[in-house]
Amino acid sequence: MTAQAQEGQALILPFIKQYDWQDHTSGKRWLLSISRVGAQVQTSGHRLLVLLDGNLNAVPAALMQHTRMERGVGDLSACTVVGLGYPDTRFYDMERRKNDYLPPLPQESNSSNWQGGHADTFARLLDERLLPWLEEKQDAAFSEVGLLGHSYGGLFTLYKLLHQPGRFHAFFSISPSLWWADGWLLDQLSGLSEHCVARTLYLGIGADERAMPGDDAQRMAMHQERDLQGRFARLLRELNKQRISFTAETLAGEDHGSVVFPAISRAMRWLMRPAHGHTQNKHSTPPP
Repeated sequence: MTAQAQEGQALILPFIKQYDWQDHTSGKRWLLSISRVGAQVQTSGHRLLVLLDGNLNAVPAALMQHTRMERGVGDLSACTVVGLGYPDTRFYDMERRKNDYLPPLPQESNSSNWQGGHADTFARLLDERLLPWLEEKQDAAFSEVGLLGHSYGGLFTLYKLLHQPGRFHAFFSISPSLWWADGWLLDQLSGLSEHCVARTLYLGIGADERAMPGDDAQRMAMHQERDLQGRFARLLRELNKQRISFTAETLAGEDHGSVVFPAISRAMRWLMRPAHGHTQNKHSTPPP
């Protein structure tokens, strides 16, 4: 007997709705991938998680959200996941994410080596235009809002916490590009503690984000120059010095590309944690 199959069809995920959203101030467009669970109408207690690089991150986040709901794990009241991505893009729009996620180029940096962006403008867009639009869609205000970013997005997440935390309560910075502009952001952390009061901060990095056996000379040189592990450890030391409450993890077996997925699981635990079971973040010590 010969096995036969019809031509494959594209997979449709009915629990994710996508919107081509335009910011009328700038005229720019973003792709919003929105997943919601819980009551259709709820006037309070509705949490939101915004994920940068939404073309890639929205689907795994929505799957984790819905499987937790199916299993009856955590707070089962209304919560929303929004992947913020770009139209006509498969995974990454490299130029637009640089423009959105990177801070303005520091005056003291060598401008020939680095590219700056408009992170301040993007931070205001999140607070002043995206969140109100999302609240209008659901006809209720969000009680708590989280932000997750990876790589350049992780750098932006820390930058927003440092400069414009705004309406966001939780910040998940995953493998932040602390090497950008020769580690400039690490020199801007003084006074961060005042922005961290009553906020959740989670920091994650992959254990394999370093030179590994079998790497060619180019990758070895890149890891040495960026020193991801060393700069991450310096970040933790500064946070501890300021007695900032946070959680940090070095995720075993994960590299720079894969670390975002277990980190999304951590963010989902925050999003769907029991309302009565909230615990303070612990101080974390730098890895040896």
